[in-house]
Amino acid sequence: MEAFGEKTLEELTEENKRLQEENERLKNRSIKERMYDKINVSVRTIDIFIGCMCVLFVAVVVMGMLK
Repeated sequence: MEAFGEKTLEELTEENKRLQEENERLKNRSIKERMYDKINVSVRTIDIFIGCMCVLFVAVVVMGMLK
């Protein structure tokens, strides 16, 4: 008789297969998707922030060319 909490070999194999598939899905995500998972703000807010940083970068490059 199995003790409480022990899993059979079949259950462990099934769980291992499921975890490997999940790991593969996570590896195939883009950098943007992985970043959104780690930061607890809306996608729209991050997109606005990235857009502002791009505009500032272009402004700095243009100002550097004018000088």
